[in-house]
Amino acid sequence: LRDGLDAVKDNEEAVKEFGVQIVTDMCRRLLDAGAPGLHIYTLNQENATIDILTNLGMLAGAAERKALPWRARIGNQQEDVRPIFWANRPRSYNQRTMKWGDYPSGRWGDSRSPAYGELTDYHLTQIHTGDEADRRSAYGAELSTTQDVNAMFAKFLRSEIKRLPWCVELITETNPIKFTLARICEAGMLTINSQPAVNGAPSVDAVHGWGGPGGVVYQKAYLELFCSKTMLDGIKAALPHYKSVQYSAVNAKGEFETSSKTKVTAVTWGVFPDREILQPTVVDEASFLVWKDEAFGLWNSQWKSLHADGSQSAKVLQDVHDSYYLVNIVDNDFINGNIFTFVDCALAKSSK
Repeated sequence: LRDGLDAVKDNEEAVKEFGVQIVTDMCRRLLDAGAPGLHIYTLNQENATIDILTNLGMLAGAAERKALPWRARIGNQQEDVRPIFWANRPRSYNQRTMKWGDYPSGRWGDSRSPAYGELTDYHLTQIHTGDEADRRSAYGAELSTTQDVNAMFAKFLRSEIKRLPWCVELITETNPIKFTLARICEAGMLTINSQPAVNGAPSVDAVHGWGGPGGVVYQKAYLELFCSKTMLDGIKAALPHYKSVQYSAVNAKGEFETSSKTKVTAVTWGVFPDREILQPTVVDEASFLVWKDEAFGLWNSQWKSLHADGSQSAKVLQDVHDSYYLVNIVDNDFINGNIFTFVDCALAKSSK
């Protein structure tokens, strides 16, 4: 084992591949010897675990077993729709909604409890976060300007660093668009959540599938990002040229604006035999305003806390927290729309 690691120690990706192969072989020997199952601690590195299980042939038909696009909570509660904002922080969402008497079923709002649990330090410092050494290694470098912040987001999307406060790792669905997202980040639109448009993928598709066999699934393109007021003005200036696009924006002070004509927009849905149409993921105005406190809070609790008070890095991060907007963008044209063309138009407008 040591000899193998020494041979690849200077190549991080090769180290990961070596580790996956070693654990795959170990698991195969356990199963061949009659072990009844495997209990794998992911340590927030679920991609490696997925690779191991794939190597073992244990994920065959996984898309068929995936009932919803997101991981359902443990228990007997009936739930089949969620807001998209906590897509990268599902444990936080589950904890903040654990005391709801009923969970949304069928349509968001039909049976939703009126209040999320209070945002606490637990959500900002304990859930979906690494220890200080991991955070410092990933994004603890000194910052001189917001350009350094932009570069850090782009590095995450290019897999040059392992995490950001809002994202532990990239999901498979992000891979085809990650370099475009990195370019957007370098320009100043700091993406923390996204999904590509999907027009009629089989419900057993390895990447986009959910709900079991025999169905067809759809998605609207979605982006969620932090940006300056200048960038937000560019987004608004681009809207008249893209009638299918809507946006909502809020800053840390709670100043909110939107172009949406409805409070709730479905962004994922599926059609299945002998069932009503399912729409398990939505953009919801009320939930967005709840999520913004958590999203903005992570700037300080996870990032600024790595730097000394009064330092240039702390000042840069505080300025971003205080002056930027959290924005979500939906392109309702899931057939012919192109959300990145819209973003490029918005960037061009903001530079004028």
